[in-house]
Order: sequence, then structure tokens, then C-alpha cells
Amino acid sequence: MFFFGKKKKKLKQTKKVTTKEKLSAMDDKQKILLMIRKMRSRIDPDILNKAENVALSQIGEGSFVPQENEASRLFKLAMQNNGARRSEILTLVERRVNKDLH
Repeated sequence: MFFFGKKKKKLKQTKKVTTKEKLSAMDDKQKILLMIRKMRSRIDPDILNKAENVALSQIGEGSFVPQENEASRLFKLAMQNNGARRSEILTLVERRVNKDLH
């Protein structure tokens, strides 16, 4: 058993590619896209969203505002004023659900 020694692993020599070499291999469009991605990653997401909304409003398109569905509207009503109308709204929801089931 002593004659089975550990085999020494041969290290593979790989050629490391520097970023300058990567950039020289890319065409101009890819270089510009890479620069844009790097700049966008540095920008705060909140500021980026605000800038997109302003840009959309300047070209005439409004920013996307999701329509509020009825369930979220009723939930907000129920939670206003520390849940003062909670039981009233829950009975309303219960009636609607029972009506749909029958």
C-alpha cells in the first residue's frame, strides 16, 4: 500500500485575457453597450426610474400607473383609521363571495 503515492497534479497554464484585450476584440457597438451597462449599474435604481418617467413624459407617453383592483381598494378602506370600518367591509366582501358561489 505504501507504493501508491499521491499523484502530483499538473497545473494547467491558461492565458489570462485582460480587459484591454477583450475590448480590442469587440466591435464598436459592443464596446458602447458595455460602457452603458457599467454606467447604469452605478446609478441608483430610484433615480433611474425617475429619469425614465421624465423621459417618457417628455415624448408624450405617461408613466405606467397600474390600475388599482377592487381587492386592494377594499383592503385600504378596511385599514384606514386603525381598522374602524374593517367589520363592515369584511361583511361586504363576504356577501359578494357568497353571492358568487350560489
